[in-house]
Amino acid sequence: MKKFIAILSGCITILLVAFFVYNRLGAQTTQEAMTIAGLNTLEVLYEKKTNDGSILLYRTPGEEQLSLAFLNRNLLGYEYIDSAIQYETTSLEEQAGLTYVSLKKSDAIPYTIYAGVTTNPDLFEVLVTEPTFQIAHSAKVFESNIEGTYIWMAYSTDFTGENFSLIGLNQEGDIIGDLETVGTTVTIHPVDTAEAN
Repeated sequence: MKKFIAILSGCITILLVAFFVYNRLGAQTTQEAMTIAGLNTLEVLYEKKTNDGSILLYRTPGEEQLSLAFLNRNLLGYEYIDSAIQYETTSLEEQAGLTYVSLKKSDAIPYTIYAGVTTNPDLFEVLVTEPTFQIAHSAKVFESNIEGTYIWMAYSTDFTGENFSLIGLNQEGDIIGDLETVGTTVTIHPVDTAEAN
């Protein structure tokens, strides 16, 4: 009996040590996982934790781009899965009234994600539509941790990420931004902001 207890105790100790070592080897934060993936400096605008992992909206300081990453969380910690980049966000916001970056669902990512950033405090809501949708998906705009920077995010298993439209609305429901993406072609629909005021 003593031999059985000693073996059982030894096995439990080995499992606990192995779990601790494995847990310490993995990235404990999403930023640490991004560093392991090769990105040493990033400015996190928003992190959304879901049951499937974490969605990270960020930008690289000093660069004109907006990035979106998906990270998985397992027993080892966080693991970088994939990311997407949208270049020239300032120019896009000036022309379209809003910016976006999208990350398509895959075997490792359970849903397509859309997100954007703006410095326009009048942007209140972004409507995301795809050709098969009967009703647009609504994403409210909220202020990030960086003062004067507002973000929006929408994710769903129903999104395909292939062809979509984004319509930015102010609080009164007037359109202040409008763009459409078909494949790799982005069409910016001009908006008369004087009519929205």
